[in-house]
Amino acid sequence: MTRDVDHSHADPHPAPHRSVSRRDIVILGATALLAAAIPAILFRRGPASLSIGNRDFLNLLADPAAAAKLGEIWFAESRPAETRAVYETRLARRLRNFGWSPSASPELARRALAASTRADYLGDRMVAIEKWHLAETEADLCALAALIMRTRTPAA
Repeated sequence: MTRDVDHSHADPHPAPHRSVSRRDIVILGATALLAAAIPAILFRRGPASLSIGNRDFLNLLADPAAAAKLGEIWFAESRPAETRAVYETRLARRLRNFGWSPSASPELARRALAASTRADYLGDRMVAIEKWHLAETEADLCALAALIMRTRTPAA
């Protein structure tokens, strides 16, 4: 004897959330990898100190010219503030949120920078510059690099 089961009624236990698709997993995985890789790619070494105001942040960048170029493109595309003090202050505020201070060790400065970048990615605080999607912290560093490069005289 077979028993007929009525499947026409709604599920009494509907899923509370939509399911996670493969696309979502791939995007989240790629974002996590990118967030972990960018600080290592852009920043080759920590400085002896990071005293805001007299610190040349270009020494933090592996390729200052490329970062400055992205900063200039950002200025041309969206016209953010173009004052060096703005970006130095933003960077100091962001790093302080992760335990950095001007007297912090280079290792702590690197960890705070990486943590700030990861927090930007997780908080979806992104800046699109051409085809690049950078964390706000990274974009601020690119803008600062552009402003510093503007004030440097070319080598003769």
